[in-house]
Amino acid sequence: MRKIYTFIICTAFGISGAWAELDCPADSAVHVDTRTMLPDGSPNQTYGQEINTGLCGCLGFVDGASVNGNEVTFTIRLLDNEPIRGIELDIYHNSSVLEYSGVDKGDKLDNVIDEEGNPRTMTLLGNYLEDHLKVLAYSTSRARTTGDGSEGDLIHVTYELLDGETLPDQVEFYFSLANLPGTSMDPELLNVVCGYPDEANPLAVSTATVSIDENSSIPDQFALHQNYPNPFNPSTQISFDVPLSDESIMLNVYNILGQNVTTLVNGVMNPGRYTMEWNATDQLGNPVSSGIYFYELRSPSFTSRKKMLLIR
Repeated sequence: MRKIYTFIICTAFGISGAWAELDCPADSAVHVDTRTMLPDGSPNQTYGQEINTGLCGCLGFVDGASVNGNEVTFTIRLLDNEPIRGIELDIYHNSSVLEYSGVDKGDKLDNVIDEEGNPRTMTLLGNYLEDHLKVLAYSTSRARTTGDGSEGDLIHVTYELLDGETLPDQVEFYFSLANLPGTSMDPELLNVVCGYPDEANPLAVSTATVSIDENSSIPDQFALHQNYPNPFNPSTQISFDVPLSDESIMLNVYNILGQNVTTLVNGVMNPGRYTMEWNATDQLGNPVSSGIYFYELRSPSFTSRKKMLLIR
């Protein structure tokens, strides 16, 4: 567990933190047709049958949170192998100390177009019901995403940490409903969400703070910087540079015996300078003892390790 410190100011909505790339097949899928009527108003002869569908779309979360004071923002990612015309999501989480505040568009919904490629807009709505968040996005101008098979930010969901409460190290999320209305009016095609965290397989999202320096240029190489403060108690900040690269990176903390204490980053990151906070706890959230620790940034082409001192 850790407190949110007001000096940790993150660039809200301007960046993505670490994410594991979504494993989303581009192949057509098979889906039970739930449409009672076709777009022309005629009865759907394949209702209730398994039919070939549109290309898969997949949903996931950035593993990290943007934190500004008591506001905590999580980012939902989308990989759309074909265009979508909207979203319908029922989002659950397991934290009693976070209260829903608002929802904003990510790049996927900010950059929608019509069939001719003209810029259009989508309406985004968020409504917290008794125990979950209902999110809807729709358009009256036939707006759609590009559907080019790329992965990007879909929406940013912001919660407020209740006064006097402590932010947990992880928050589990899942979707009980995940619909991506498709663009194809062909009765043989439907969009299908082929991958997302559901109730049986919730996703634990780290609340480790990720920030980026907007004033710095894109780094041309990986770099790991000395933590600050050092020595430290109870927490320290670790900065590192990520160049334009599709390499997966890891930022690990080790004790003096070389044992892994915790992993702060594990995934692909956008280019930029990042700052991660370590609150001197292990992977399970247990406080660690005073002493020398090492932090290491590693990718397939780069490895750097530095030393830091914790004084309780």
